[in-house]
Amino acid sequence: MLGRGGRWLQRAGGAASAPHGAQLRFDGAVLRLKSGWELARGLLVFRLCGLPGLVRQLLSVSRWLLGRWLWGSLLRASFYGQFVAGQTPPEVGVTVQRLRAQGLRPLLAVPIEEDVGQDKEGLVSSVNLLRVQSTPSCRSLMKTLNKTGPRTDLWGTPLETSCQLDIDGRWGLGCECRGSDCVSPQRAVEAGVRVLVDAEYTYVNPALTLVTLALMGRWNRAKPWVWNTYQCYLQDCLARLGADVALAERRGFCFGVKLVRGAYLEQERRLERQGGYPDPLHPTWEATNHSYQRCLDLLLELVARDGQRCQLIVASHNETSVSHAVRRMEELGIAKDRGAVCFGQLLGMCDHVSLALGQAGYAIYKSIPYGAVEDVLPYLVRRAQENQSVLQGIRKERDLLRHELWRRLLRRP
Repeated sequence: MLGRGGRWLQRAGGAASAPHGAQLRFDGAVLRLKSGWELARGLLVFRLCGLPGLVRQLLSVSRWLLGRWLWGSLLRASFYGQFVAGQTPPEVGVTVQRLRAQGLRPLLAVPIEEDVGQDKEGLVSSVNLLRVQSTPSCRSLMKTLNKTGPRTDLWGTPLETSCQLDIDGRWGLGCECRGSDCVSPQRAVEAGVRVLVDAEYTYVNPALTLVTLALMGRWNRAKPWVWNTYQCYLQDCLARLGADVALAERRGFCFGVKLVRGAYLEQERRLERQGGYPDPLHPTWEATNHSYQRCLDLLLELVARDGQRCQLIVASHNETSVSHAVRRMEELGIAKDRGAVCFGQLLGMCDHVSLALGQAGYAIYKSIPYGAVEDVLPYLVRRAQENQSVLQGIRKERDLLRHELWRRLLRRP
């Protein structure tokens, strides 16, 4: 696994394939597949997400007031149970089996939310190692793609502006490099498991993308085993994506993409204010939607041309984006169940869309984090923040959950 955002994408079976042209409906009818407890818990959690002050108290301060056991039990019955698969292999296995029964596929995720500088002791201990290994490692990565020119990166951008390192902050490799194996997906490839590398903050992405593209050049010769993530809320996303596609075509390696909107909006805005540099994000939600659609169109056309060498996961909770992807797949003749295009969403979020896709025969993955309550607390905080930032989508899902719950209570057909 590479960095804190690595993802292991497992092969799994889904629901029986339906006709490609079948109309997708996101009206909540598929919520009948959920248990009554799942409906009630989801309704509670999404209501709490509309109360940011209360959520912060529940996720942090209440630990000291209630004690570890009661606090953990409360979270397991609410946020942890909604967004996390479990702590032990048997617990995760139960979640996986439940998802499979609903036509959904598992995408295991390690929910590590540390930022640069938070693990200072570990970074300090690796400074000497990085001092020795960073230069030859970068040279090796450049040689991997047969790139000459010591003052430019893979796209021709001067290295001085491509990635600025803060020596005082002791920035190091995200995986705390302890040898060449730490950035090698060999075991995953041998096991037939694809590796999805997440994007992070803007000051980390250039180096992370460089490493990921180098791994693609090494391991993606026959199939796209290593995938990179592109954040469409960044103004330069389409340009970067186009440049990387051109690089893959020139170097002859397969290209795997996870296309997301981006999950660090609040943090990026804060960093922009503190650093005084131009805002890297699109100014409006609509502009981000437009960026996502343009990137999606580019990638779907590449998949239609050669679905063995370019593959895509549409990682979006937005109904409009999902519907657009489904419509374009039909227009371009892309099979819904061959694996070239799949959909991805987080466990516990947008289930009415996930279940509709799964029941229609599309390949839909749910990202399932696992770990102890204390370890996943930062992840739960970010999930709550994300839900607060997309209130319109939450309101619809909350209304659908409430409608289905009342339907059962009143024994309506």
